[in-house]
Amino acid sequence: MSKIIFDRGISLDGFFAGDNRGPGNPMGVVSGKIHGRMFNQKAFWEHLGMHSDKEDGPDGTYIRETI
Repeated sequence: MSKIIFDRGISLDGFFAGDNRGPGNPMGVVSGKIHGRMFNQKAFWEHLGMHSDKEDGPDGTYIRETI
């Protein structure tokens, strides 16, 4: 059976995308802030098969349990 993972980032005010979004920038200007917590986790980079000097926190535990 297939496994589907739907992961999304949402800001506290309920938006999935920021201002100035368009075909060349579908997430707008704040996507780095919304998704940045994932990029700062060692578990995220390990999942991609890449080395990272980052440290894991609670988000790293979540990544390992989910992916």
